[in-house]
Amino acid sequence: MLVAFATESQTHIDAHFGLAPAFALYDITPEAITSKGIVYCPQEFAPDADKEDKVENRMQILRGCAVAYCTSIGGPAAARLVQSGIHPLKVPEGTAIEDELKRLQTLLAGSPPPWLRKRLQQEKMMKED
Repeated sequence: MLVAFATESQTHIDAHFGLAPAFALYDITPEAITSKGIVYCPQEFAPDADKEDKVENRMQILRGCAVAYCTSIGGPAAARLVQSGIHPLKVPEGTAIEDELKRLQTLLAGSPPPWLRKRLQQEKMMKED
């Protein structure tokens, strides 16, 4: 399962979804965690930058991810992520990416919550096709 973390430091979840300069990507299974690298976001510095474009750019970067961790995310952006099949999760700023990876791996190996179980079943079906 592909997971993204909004990050400035590349070691902690320390960015708002819409302002994140980068996302750290990891493939995670109950048996292994594999880094897929850091993906940098285009910087929309213009004061009149379209917020819709910013969200769309990030959704394109995160295509294929099951979960996107961030410190904060606006309601419309969260709804768009969910519609595209990405589950946004807010965590306290400064949460270590490594800690969340281990926590998620433990969930995968045990009894995942319903939303995660559904996503895992979808991914399993896609692999079988």
